Amino acid sequence: MRIHKNYDRNVFINCPFDDQYESIFNAILFVVHKCGFVLRCSKEYEDSSSIRIQNIVQLISESKYSIHDLSRVSLDITSQLPRFNMPLELGICIGAIEFGSKKQRENKYLIIESEKFRFKQFISDLSGQDIKDHKNSVEGVIKITRNWLSSKTPDTIPSATLIYKEYQSFLEDLPLICKENNWIVNELTFEEYSTTVTNWLTLK
Repeated sequence: MRIHKNYDRNVFINCPFDDQYESIFNAILFVVHKCGFVLRCSKEYEDSSSIRIQNIVQLISESKYSIHDLSRVSLDITSQLPRFNMPLELGICIGAIEFGSKKQRENKYLIIESEKFRFKQFISDLSGQDIKDHKNSVEGVIKITRNWLSSKTPDTIPSATLIYKEYQSFLEDLPLICKENNWIVNELTFEEYSTTVTNWLTLK
């Protein structure tokens, strides 16, 4: 396996990308970059001709760390079927650790949920895992992500409450940043948002 240049700092995120989850996703991206890591996700692939599952496998292979949110397990309103993308991607990650290269067997992952122990009702094989619940709270997911990543770096990471306050400051500055770049906040691409977060943190 060819190791990605940022492999030891890459954090793959496996989560929903719907509008209801956007605030949680944006908060995770912010705290990951604040902790000195780089968030990777399938949103990087804008080309509709690329095959999603191949993109996911590629991202997992390029990331030493990954975060998996299993909170979207309710039935889809239209199809009346559950969404299995997140458990599938978690399974690929676990498989890479169990059967992959020596490097991949050192990978670490974090599983998060909206409600504590709810996972036992739909994926009981995960029993025994230390799954964290964020209760659909931005402050909660920042604390969980910060505390997990703080043990993965020798750098001193600010406390979760301080990062949360800093994130609120970023959100206050974001409309002006977008105005200066002729952007609309809710139309930012993943790359634009990620770069904006990185640049803002660098200037602080």
